[in-house]
Amino acid sequence: MSEPAKPDREADGLFEIVRQRYGDRLTPELMEELRKIVRAQVEAARALRPVRLTNADEPMQRFAPYREEPPLTFDPLTFDPLTFDPLTLPSPQRGEGDAP
Repeated sequence: MSEPAKPDREADGLFEIVRQRYGDRLTPELMEELRKIVRAQVEAARALRPVRLTNADEPMQRFAPYREEPPLTFDPLTFDPLTFDPLTLPSPQRGEGDAP
């Protein structure tokens, strides 16, 4: 059998503020779910409090290495019209794609 959760004065106090402000609009099931959410937020805040930041600390930046892409244009000096395959779109006049 699971033991009941120990009373948490900080979470209970914050939940009481929410209950007084919005309790008349919420069902008992929603109030219990909200109590769990407040308790989880208080636990997350407690985990973050020991982390000390200075003014020089910046947000973590995601590292994405640069990969050079091949140029989209062709070189006129090496252009071979016999091997060039231009992009062609479907044409209803040629019987391709969706015809009206």
